[in-house]
Amino acid sequence: MLLVLLFSCAVILIMLAVYLAVTAGMFITQLFADEGFIRDLWDVERFLWVITITIMIVASGSMYRTYQLKQGGGAAVAEMLGGERVAAATDDPLLRRLQNVVEEMAIAAGLPVPPVYLLPQAGINAFAAGYGRSDAVIALTTGAIEMLNRDELQGVIAHEFSHVLNGDTTLKMRLMGLLFGITLISDAGIVMMTARHTSHRVRSERGTHPAIAVIGFFIFVAGTVGAVFADMIKRAVSRQREFLADAAAVQFTRNPEGIASALKVIGGYKAGSRVNHSASQQTSHFFFGNAVKSWENRNWWATHPPLVERIKRLDPSFSGSCATVNAAHRSRSVMQEAISSLAGDAPLLPTQKSVDAVMDSIGQPDAVVLQQGAKLLDKIPQHLRQFAHDPFTARAVVYALLLDQNRSIRNAQLKALEIKADAGVLAELFEIQAMVTVLDTRLRIPLLELLLPTLKSLSESQYKKFRHCSSILIKADSQLSIFEYMLHRMLITHLHPTFIAIKPPAVHFDAAAEVEDEVACIVSMLIKQGTHAEPDSVFTEAMSCYLGRESATRLTLKSCDMAALDHSLNKAARVTPAIKRELIKACVVAVLSDAQVSVDEFELLRAVCDTLDCPMPQIGYE
Repeated sequence: MLLVLLFSCAVILIMLAVYLAVTAGMFITQLFADEGFIRDLWDVERFLWVITITIMIVASGSMYRTYQLKQGGGAAVAEMLGGERVAAATDDPLLRRLQNVVEEMAIAAGLPVPPVYLLPQAGINAFAAGYGRSDAVIALTTGAIEMLNRDELQGVIAHEFSHVLNGDTTLKMRLMGLLFGITLISDAGIVMMTARHTSHRVRSERGTHPAIAVIGFFIFVAGTVGAVFADMIKRAVSRQREFLADAAAVQFTRNPEGIASALKVIGGYKAGSRVNHSASQQTSHFFFGNAVKSWENRNWWATHPPLVERIKRLDPSFSGSCATVNAAHRSRSVMQEAISSLAGDAPLLPTQKSVDAVMDSIGQPDAVVLQQGAKLLDKIPQHLRQFAHDPFTARAVVYALLLDQNRSIRNAQLKALEIKADAGVLAELFEIQAMVTVLDTRLRIPLLELLLPTLKSLSESQYKKFRHCSSILIKADSQLSIFEYMLHRMLITHLHPTFIAIKPPAVHFDAAAEVEDEVACIVSMLIKQGTHAEPDSVFTEAMSCYLGRESATRLTLKSCDMAALDHSLNKAARVTPAIKRELIKACVVAVLSDAQVSVDEFELLRAVCDTLDCPMPQIGYE
C-alpha cells in the first residue's frame, strides 16, 4: 500500500512539475517573439496535453522495462551489471567453494540450484534477482569471494536466499520496471536539450531551437522529482527487508557470527561494498550492502540501514568500529581456507521429523536442514556432479534417470533416442547409464536440482528436443510412475518458463471447501505411497488440518489415479496462499503419520509443492 501511494504521488507531482516546466518554458520563449501566445498560468487544454504525454511516457517506459526484465529474469539484472555466469565445472577453488555453498543451500531449501554470476568489482557485495524461484540468480562480486571466508560467505548467501524465499526479489524486479518509467521524464528533457533540427529553408543541421532547449531544461529539472521519488520508493522497500534478511540468514545458518563478520569486513575494507557501474544506481535496492556512495552523515538517504546498526543487531557486543582489513593478507588466508575446505565433510545433525518442524522449515530452513542438504550432496558421486554441470551430460543424466528397469522397455527407449536425441548426448548416456542405475534413489531430487541451472543454458532448439525425448522416455511403458510425474512437474515449474511464456495460475478459489475433493485426492495419493496401519484415520487427521475435524469426518479416503491427481493439483494451484499452507500441512501430516518417509512419498510431496510454488526442504528417509 505504501508503494502504491508513493508511486501515485510521484506520478501526480511529475505531471504538475512537467506542466509548470512547459508553461515556464513557453513563457520565457515568447519574450523573444514578436507577440505573446501564453497569457495565463492555468490552461485546461494545455494541462490535458501535458498529463496525457507524461502518462504515456511513464507507462510506456515502465511496460518496456518490465517486459525486458521478464524476458531475461534475474540473469538480465546480473548481465546489466556486467556479470558473467560462473562455469559449473570450474577449477578455481574460490568459485568451487562458492558453487558448493549455493548448492548446499538450494538443496536444503528445496529449491532448484540458481545460476551464479560473478561481478568484476573489488567491493564486497552480492544480490539475488528474479521474478520467482525458477528464474532467480545469485550474483557476487569478485571482492566478496576473495575477502570472505566460508562462514562469512555462507552468511551472505543465506541472506540472499532469504530474499528469494520470501518473495523480495519479485517485488524488487517489479519495482525496477515501474521506476524506470518515472525516471524517463528527465531523460526526455535531456533529449530536448541536445536534439538537433533541420530548417525547412536550409538543409544543413543546426543546433537545438532555443524554445525547445528552454522547455527541455525545465522538463529535465521537473524530472528530478521522479528521480527523488524513485529513490524514496527504493529505500522504503529495501531498508526494512535487509534487517529481515539478516535475521533469516542467522536462522538459516544458526551462526550469527558469520554474517556479522562479513559486515565487519565490509566496514574495514577500503573498497567497502561499492559497485562502480553505470547501472548500480537503478539496481541499488537489490544489493546486500550499500552499492552506491552516499553522504557519510546522511544514512537516512541510503538504500540500506547503517552498517553499524546491522552489526549491532547481530552482535550486541560490537563496539561500533571495524578493524582495518589488510586486503593482501586476507585474500591469501581465504584462498588457503578454500583449498582445504573442499576436502572437508561436515557431520550430519539429527533430522527433525515433526509436522511443526517441517512446516517451520518451509521458506525458513535452519542449520539442521542445511547440513542435511550438504550431506546429501556429498553422497552424490563427484563424477556425476561434474556431469550435472555440463549441458550435454546434464541431458544425458535426465535420460538415464528415466530409463526403465525392464530390459525390453529400456531397449525400446534407447532405440527411440538414437533417432530423436543428439548424437553427442546419446554417447554420454551410454557412459553415464551404469553410474545412474546404481544411484541411491534418495539422491534423485538433489541431483535434479543440480541439473536445472545447467539445463536452463540450453538453446531453444536443444530444449525442444530435450523435452520431446524426455516425453518419449516417460511414455515408453504406458505408465506414469511417481518419479516420472515429479520430474515432469519439476520441469514445468522451474525449467519451462525459461523457454516458454507461462502465466502463473490466477487465484480463483478463496474458500477451502471449494477444492476439498481435489485436496482429498491429493492426500489419498500420498497415503497410498506410505505404510499406514490405519489409512482411514490418517486421512481424517490430515484433512482435519485442512478443513477442521467436523468437516473432515464427512469425507472418505479416495481411490485416485495419476490423471485425477494431475487434475486436482492444477485446480489446487489456484487457491489463495493461506489455503495452500493448510493444504501442504495436510500433506505433511499424511507423509509423517507412519513415522517414516519413503522415496515415493517425498517425491510426490515434492511434486505437490512444486505445483503450488512452495519450496519443500529435504525431510530425511528411513
